[in-house]
Amino acid sequence: MTGARERGAVLYAAAGLLVAGGATWWFLSAPPDRADDQVQVWRTAAERELPDTDTQADAGTMALAPGAEQSFETSVETGEYLVSVICRGGPESYVRVSLSQSGRDSGRGLYCSAERPPYSFRVGLGDAMRLHVMVSDKGPVVFRYSVRRVSA
Repeated sequence: MTGARERGAVLYAAAGLLVAGGATWWFLSAPPDRADDQVQVWRTAAERELPDTDTQADAGTMALAPGAEQSFETSVETGEYLVSVICRGGPESYVRVSLSQSGRDSGRGLYCSAERPPYSFRVGLGDAMRLHVMVSDKGPVVFRYSVRRVSA
């Protein structure tokens, strides 16, 4: 009886090692996450096409999921500013950018899939710049903005 128990224990241990080895092989042989690679490519493109400058008051880059909403706020001195925005993403992806956090203004739609240059506009600001970004259901996307004071 003792020999049968030992053989059974050896069989169970061998089966356990086989399952553990198979699971390890399964996870290690999985292809890398291409979505993360693509988001990094989009981030690099957005930062290259709308680079940081010494004269900017603020800038930021963020990866956003499909259907996401994100607000950005920057403290500024009263004056006129040039706000530039760009997004990069897959086919049919777009974002809607508005200057309002309360209420819904119409904002500006930006397609992220095309190789379009940054969209820039001038705005007078009192003490803060507020951007509200809404992503379409075709995401993810990378959104980048820059705020630069316009010289008088």
